[in-house]
Parts: sequence; structure tokens; C-alpha cells
Amino acid sequence: MLSSTTSVPSRPVFSHEIDTMITICNKKLKVNPDDTKVLLLRASNYIKKGLFDQAIFDCNKVLEIDPENPGGFYILGNCYEKIGDFDTSIVNYTRTLQIDPEHINAAYARAACQNRKGNFAQAIEDYSIALEKDKETKYLSIKKLVKTKNQGCIAVRPTTPINFQDRSISPMASRRVLMPNESNFTQSSMETVYKTESPDVEALHTQGYTARQRGDFSSAIDFYNEALKINPNHFKSLFNRAFAFDKLNNYDLAISSYTQAIEIDSNNAYVYYNRGISYDKNEQLHPAIEDFTKAIRLEPNKADFYHNRGFAYRKLKEYEKAIKDYTSALKIDSKHFKALYNRAFCWDKLNKIKEAERDYTEALRIQPNNVNALHHLATLKEKEGELEKALEYFTKVLEIEPEYTPSYNGRGLVYDKQGKFIEAIQDLTICIRLDKENPVYWHNRACCLRNSGQYQQALSDFNKALALDSSNGVIYANRALAWRKIEKFDKAIEDYTEEINQNGYSVKSLNNRAYCYAKLCLFDKAIEDYSKVLDKDVNNLHALHNRGISYERNRQYEEAIKDFTLVIELDSGNANAYFNRGCCFDATGHLDKAITDYSKALELDMCNKDSN
Repeated sequence: MLSSTTSVPSRPVFSHEIDTMITICNKKLKVNPDDTKVLLLRASNYIKKGLFDQAIFDCNKVLEIDPENPGGFYILGNCYEKIGDFDTSIVNYTRTLQIDPEHINAAYARAACQNRKGNFAQAIEDYSIALEKDKETKYLSIKKLVKTKNQGCIAVRPTTPINFQDRSISPMASRRVLMPNESNFTQSSMETVYKTESPDVEALHTQGYTARQRGDFSSAIDFYNEALKINPNHFKSLFNRAFAFDKLNNYDLAISSYTQAIEIDSNNAYVYYNRGISYDKNEQLHPAIEDFTKAIRLEPNKADFYHNRGFAYRKLKEYEKAIKDYTSALKIDSKHFKALYNRAFCWDKLNKIKEAERDYTEALRIQPNNVNALHHLATLKEKEGELEKALEYFTKVLEIEPEYTPSYNGRGLVYDKQGKFIEAIQDLTICIRLDKENPVYWHNRACCLRNSGQYQQALSDFNKALALDSSNGVIYANRALAWRKIEKFDKAIEDYTEEINQNGYSVKSLNNRAYCYAKLCLFDKAIEDYSKVLDKDVNNLHALHNRGISYERNRQYEEAIKDFTLVIELDSGNANAYFNRGCCFDATGHLDKAITDYSKALELDMCNKDSN
């Protein structure tokens, strides 16, 4: 990541030098599109050129790759500061300091933004935090730093660490909350935890923090354990050991260590919050919700506390409760991107399409190039039947992220709906090229090939999909339809049977298999399947009518007449039912009834033709 301590060059940087640097970055990113250092370097140069949308996009890409990258949040803050959005800038500088408490530039930059907003008390507090960490400036007067006009950022060198960290659990990790520092603890905790510690404990704790910073969480835990041997009640070591356990996916140990920290200070909201996150990752969602609730009671004005509880409710499919929490988060922070994004997701699950569309649209005002929000907005447009609008959004995603396979897939399916099979197959082929081990893309291309009449190619793709996912009943069902198209009804029966084995009996699967049995003149088996359908849905017209035909072909005329009569009672305008019942009456010698039914069928048929 970019260093926060790089000194500002004394000579001016010329435009052509910036362009050259951007070109170099572009070349490097073609080789490795996920190089966060290069992305941040390019973002910095975009800012110098005033290309703020591009800079924001690069920072968001960094944070998708590395959600704990302080440089990403810091440069994002720079960008919003340049465009005058000081509130969003402050949020990003705050996230920077949460991840890297030693990021002095972020502290000064946040102070400058507070100063520009006229929040002089907060500005003084931020300047104080920065100056306390910078021994070289300890003699400066804080008051002199606060002015009523715009204040630039001051570049200084970080000194000693503050060690509390946290991480979010959202599927689109890009948000952090303020982590507890010494001012967050009660006075009694500060006295017992901070003021009476021996140098050995603090030294071991600092070594643990250093190990954690370089990603060596196992060594960090060892140092914290040594500190706890000296003082078993050292709050910071317990808290940060829990964090390290969480990073190593040892959630049970993380929960245990957070619990020990709570026993020392039960009034610290962030310990409950972090333990809630570990519970969530450990799929213990109800305890997670309890901890988030405790954190909210202690700190009711933290948007992320509500957001993460909402996300736990979302995982439990309790979408109404999730929406309520996301709404609470947005009352505190109206620009909380993830709360908008995840609330939109929940609205969609509740089939409240307009509400979902509104939230995705609002989220995109905050992050205009967020591919996930754009993609989901495209899928909503598809659901609403606005296919051209869906194509527009899918295409926009692919302009931003040229290898984003979900949007190639989504666009391909829209093309398929429009009958544009060449375009659909092209998009789905790109999906396969980018992710050839994903059975969904093979399956979807197979369906498109089948719909375009390319049955052998479709079967080949279905076979590949099943080789990757042999227990997916949907793939068997769709391959069965391809077999039916080339009149391989025995093969279709095998696939429908496998679908039933995987997913259980359904009206659709039984009707489909019964149809294939009937096509092979296996009428007893067809009747058996149609009867199972009618056990589930007594008024299923399709099953009643086709069972009637199977009875008639099997010379079971009385049973056929009963079925056709039921069809007529349910659908008095069904000409086919009258005609087929007439055939049964004819076969059993009831000529008058047969003539009556034939006449009625002819009358209905003529009416239907006239109405068309």
C-alpha cells in the first residue's frame, strides 16, 4: 500500500509526468489487475488530474481486494475532501485510523476537514491525537492549528501504536467503525488497565501488535500470551489476542478471549461488537445478535452496530428485522453504503422491487461505479421486464469491470429472453472462459443452445455442467428437455427420475416424466405419475387431461371419461376435453353422447377461431 509518510516533493509535478505515471500503472495492472499498490498509485495520480470518479473506483477496487487497507480509505478520503464532501471524507479518514491508528496524515486530514466544517472542538481533538503521536511536534500550540479558513494536511511521521482493530462482516467489505481507544473505556478500566502496567507487559503487547501488523498472527498471539502470564487481566492483550484468533479463523478461541475481556470491562461496546462478529463467522447467529444488541445499548449511535446486526438477521432470512436495522443505521449515517445495499437486497427477497430499486439507486449515488449494486439493479430491471434497461446496466458493469462474469451471465440470459441467441452464446462463452469450473455457466449456455435448436451442442454443455455438479436436479431437468426435443424419451425419463431423486417429487417433474412415458406408450407408468400429481394438486388440469388421454389409449374408457368430465367442470370452454370424451363415448357405443360432445367441441373450436 502507499506509505502515509512519503514526503511531498519540493518541485512541481507536471501534467505529462502524471500521465506517464498513469500509463505505467495501466501497463502493470494489465499484468496484475489486483495489485493494490499500483491501484493506489494510479488513484493518487487521478486525483492530481482531477479525475475523481476514476480515483474513487480504484480505491473501492483496493478495498474489495483488501478490506483492511488503510491506504485505500485514506486516498478515498483525499478524493472526497478535494470535491468538498467533507462528511464522507471524515468517514474515510476515521476508517483509516481504525485500521492503522498510527496513520498521522489521516488524523491531521480529519482535523482539517472538521476545521473546514467549523467543528473546531473536534478539530482540536484530532490535532491533539496526531500531536501526541508525533514527538517532534509536541511543543506546538494546538490552538494555533485551528483556523476558520481551509487547512491543508500536514505530513508527519507516526510513532507509537494504538492497538484496537475491528473488521466488518458484510459481503462487500468496505466499511469500518471507530475502534475503542483509551477514551472509550470507563475511568475505572483506564486506571486498572493502563496506568499500573509494568513495562514488560506493555513491551510484550507492543511486540504482539507489531507481529499483527505484518500479518504474523500466530506470533502476535504468543506475545499476547506472554503478557497475560504477567497480568492475566491485561485488557488490550485479551482484546487483541481475540482479534488475532479471529484472523486465523479460530473463532471459538476468539470468542473465549473476548469473553475474558468482557469480564474485565463489561461496559465496552466494541468488545461485544467484535465478539458478535466472531459469533457470526462461527455461524452462531443468535449469540451474535445478542452481542450486537448489547453493543447498541452501550453505544446507540454507531451505524455499523445496527448494520452488522441487520446482516445477521439477513443470514437468518429474517428480512423485515434486517430492514429495520439497516434503516436505523441510515438514520445515523445516511451515506452508509452497505446499509443501503443490503437493505435493497432484503427488499428484493421480499419481492418489493420498487423499494429495492430505490435503495440500489441511492447506493449508486454514493459509489457510482460499484459493480455489485449496478449488477443487482440490472437483475431487478430484468424481473420487471425492462430488458433494454437491464442490458444497459449489465453493459455498464462490464465497462467498469471487463471480467465481471456475473454480468456477462446476466446479460447473456437477457439476450436469450430476447431471442438474440448469438449474443447470448457469446456472453456465456466468455463466462466459461473466465470461470470454466463453474457449472452454472455451462448449464446456462446449454439452455441457450437448446433454445436456439442446437441440441447436440446443448447436450455436450449439460454433460459438462453435470460433471462439475452431479447433484443438481435443475441441470438434469433441463437436459431432459433437450432429450425430448430430439425424441429421446427414454433418456429424458432417466434425467427426470434423477431430478426427482435429487429434489423430491414436484408437480412439474412428475408431469414431465409422465408425458415421456406416454410418448413411449408406457401408459400404466404415465397414469401412475399423473395420479401422483393429482394427489398433490387435485384440480391440476394438465394432469387430469393427460391422464384421461393415457386411460383412453390404455382402453380404460370409463376412467378416461371421468377425467375428461372433471376437466370440463373446471374449464367449460375446453374443446379438446369435449372431443376426447366424445371419442371415449364413441368407443363404448354411446353414440348419442359422442355426437353431443363432438358437436360441442366443434362449436367451441369455431368460437375460438372467431375470437382470434
